[in-house]
Amino acid sequence: PLIDSRKLLGFLIQLPPSFNKADHFGVLKEFIRDWPGDLKHEGYHLIIEFRHLSWMVEEVFEYLKKQEVTYCAVIEPLLPPRMDVTDSRFAYIRFHGYGKNPWFNYCFKDEEIKKWAASIKEVINQADTVGIYFNNHFSGYATKNSLMMMRELDLEPRNEPERVSILDIKKKSGTLSSGQTGLDKFLN
Repeated sequence: PLIDSRKLLGFLIQLPPSFNKADHFGVLKEFIRDWPGDLKHEGYHLIIEFRHLSWMVEEVFEYLKKQEVTYCAVIEPLLPPRMDVTDSRFAYIRFHGYGKNPWFNYCFKDEEIKKWAASIKEVINQADTVGIYFNNHFSGYATKNSLMMMRELDLEPRNEPERVSILDIKKKSGTLSSGQTGLDKFLN
């Protein structure tokens, strides 16, 4: 259904932190070689997200460029914030955050968003399409930070964000007690 809807931009392959370059570069090359060509030709991008520092070397980025595989730039505490564009058709940036236990329990501040927006503007000049994903979903931070980034990049949301309360969610999911109209019993 996602492919039929034409809303799918690509396939993100998130490698585990134990997957290092010394032991696994050959495996990654095999995987990329065997990736279905029809998906690539249909415009679906293969995106690789590294989680081990050993991958952050020019040899890897040159290989991804040669294969037209998108490097997933990650904003997180364990890897340097590289914004390399390895496929001029598509760049992908994933904001995890700098929270403690877990990383994605983090809300980016205005000054951080401004700094990252400046870097993203450089990426926009190098790629036909840029995907930006906020993975800091605790407390609605991803939505808040996405809207902040859109404003900083002079972008408008396709649809005005809808304000939803916990009461609305419980009503829609059918989890409110019969006749309950508020959340009073949960607030005590």
